[in-house]
Amino acid sequence: MDKLAKGFLLGVIIPSLLLLNGCSSIAQSRWEGRDAQEALNLFGRPDSMKKETGPNGEVLAVLTWYKSSSWTNTEAAGTSMNHTSNGMVYTEKYETVSHSSDCKLEATVNKAKKIVLFRIEDGRILHGKCTNVSYVPGYIPPGF
Repeated sequence: MDKLAKGFLLGVIIPSLLLLNGCSSIAQSRWEGRDAQEALNLFGRPDSMKKETGPNGEVLAVLTWYKSSSWTNTEAAGTSMNHTSNGMVYTEKYETVSHSSDCKLEATVNKAKKIVLFRIEDGRILHGKCTNVSYVPGYIPPGF
């Protein structure tokens, strides 16, 4: 690998991946220790609830929300070039494109009604499915 490629890898790609993973970790860890009522206030009634036994034998409740988001972007749809008497005319065409995605949020709550584990899409956020979902009251991860 040449020096330029190594420099690009070390200087751009690795910090970007760390930043994106860091946002996921920050957003998820900010829920730990909070009262479950805060999650209920922000996300509403959970779509499902199940009972789980923790590693120490304690009874835990797992609350799951499925959120959907949709948005539109203006995206390049193509280009064309035409000959005219004075030269070439270059035209770019754009379209408004609709996108949507589903996101799964999961809070594990102990008997004291405190969140002990909060997961966004099973801990993965890089795919961007949860981009338009507000994770924590007053917290928006950088770049989202």
